[in-house]
Amino acid sequence: MAIQQRAERTRQEILSAAARVFDRHGYERASLARIAGEARVTTGALVFHFATKAELATAVHGRAHAATRITVESACLSTEGVGGTAIDKLVIATHALIRLFETDPTARAGERLARELQLADPGFSRDCPWRREVARLARYAEAEKALRPGVDATAVAALIGYVITGVELEMRCPNGPSDECWPSEDPRSADTGALHGPAEQRLDRIWKLILPGLVHPAGRRPGAPASPA
Repeated sequence: MAIQQRAERTRQEILSAAARVFDRHGYERASLARIAGEARVTTGALVFHFATKAELATAVHGRAHAATRITVESACLSTEGVGGTAIDKLVIATHALIRLFETDPTARAGERLARELQLADPGFSRDCPWRREVARLARYAEAEKALRPGVDATAVAALIGYVITGVELEMRCPNGPSDECWPSEDPRSADTGALHGPAEQRLDRIWKLILPGLVHPAGRRPGAPASPA
C-alpha cells in the first residue's frame, strides 16, 4: 500500500511539473528531460508513469479540463440562492475562470496545449468545458429574453470565448497593455467575488464595455454602468 501511495504521489508530482513546463515553454519545447528535472525525478521514473510526451500532454489537458469545469460550475451554483440570471452567471463564471488562469499553471497549460495541438489532434480543442458552459448560459440568456433584439446567443458565446482567450493570452505577453491603458479598479474583498489581479480587472472593464450592447435595456446588467441616454 505504501509503495502504491508513493507511486501515486510521484505521478501527481510529474503531472504538476509537466503542467508548469507546458505552461512556460509550450509543447514543442517541453522535453521529457526538462519535465523530469522540474519534477526532480529521473527520466526513467517519468517514463515509468508516462511513456511519451503526448501521453503527458493528454493527462495534463484532462486535469485542466476538470479544473475549468469545476470552476465554472461552482461559480454558477454560487448564484442559485440569490436568483442569479443567466447574465449574472456568465459574468461571474468568466471572472472565476480568469482568476483560475491567473493562479493555476495547469489550467493555463491546458489552454496552451489546446491551441498548439488542435491541428494535430482536434480532440484537444473539442468539447472544452468552459466554452460549453458559456454557450449554454448564452442560450439561457436568449431564452430569458435578456439579450437585445437581434443579438444571437451563438455570437454572444463566440464573443465571450474570444474575450476569455484574449485575456488569458495577454497574461503571457510581457509587452501587453500598460497599467495606463487599463486603470486599476478599487480593490474588493476576497470573499465577495473579488478582483484578484490585473487580468481579472481587465475582464471587468471589458464586461462593462460590452454588456450595454448585449443586454436588453430592461434586463439586469450586473456591474455595468447605466446605458447612455
